Amino acid sequence: MAQAVVFFDLDGTLFQDDKTVAPATQAALNQLVANGNEPVIATGRDLWEIRALMAATGISNAIAGNGATIVAHNQVIERHHIDHALTVAISQQCAADGLVAAWYNEDGAVLSGLDGLSRANYADVHQALPPVQPDYYLRAEPTRMLIFVPNNAEGQRITARYRTLFPQMSFYHDSPYDIDLIETRLSKESGVNAMLARPEFAGATSYAFGDGDNDIPMARRVDHPVAMANASAELKACAEFTTRSNMDGGIEFALQHYQLI
Repeated sequence: MAQAVVFFDLDGTLFQDDKTVAPATQAALNQLVANGNEPVIATGRDLWEIRALMAATGISNAIAGNGATIVAHNQVIERHHIDHALTVAISQQCAADGLVAAWYNEDGAVLSGLDGLSRANYADVHQALPPVQPDYYLRAEPTRMLIFVPNNAEGQRITARYRTLFPQMSFYHDSPYDIDLIETRLSKESGVNAMLARPEFAGATSYAFGDGDNDIPMARRVDHPVAMANASAELKACAEFTTRSNMDGGIEFALQHYQLI
């Protein structure tokens, strides 16, 4: 039985800015496990994007796709896909508005097209460009979607319009290049609920580390929410403790603060 379950966001949290885990952070994770605690990755990234990281860090539990896929002890225990009619409606609206979309699931991603924002996004996350198939939405079973819009007033206007058109979806603008769409029934909070309901985690104290607005539902669910120094103001307002930044040993500093290592 785990004494504590600790949920870690990736980008801006467990990851340094170059998308790597610092050696000192990896050592802290190893000590966390040795002390009888269970780490869980909790990310907007999908499962195919984090498999190598899970193997490298030794973390066997994950909430992927903002709650769409749940992995416990390296076994997928839950999968959730966007309703097909809703996928089609959103995709067709994007095409009508001249916006590039991406469809994600546990196995990969496909783009509807390419533009400067989509190219910049994949450069930023250090990934190769996914294949382009404009009509892929007709057969897609996505866990989530991206719509590529700028992080400015125009992007906010587009996001507000799509929120009105598609109230079944949650919209997270946690990248300078896109908005992330997932069904409102899912979130990192729903993933935390699924993980903490497991018998081996019964009675464990829960912690969550994050930096973005998509971490707010998770922060509100756990016993001890932690915000990175580089976190959004909204997340910091929900946090019990603000640690150092992702570039300044924030993970190990907070784990020491809570005497988990």
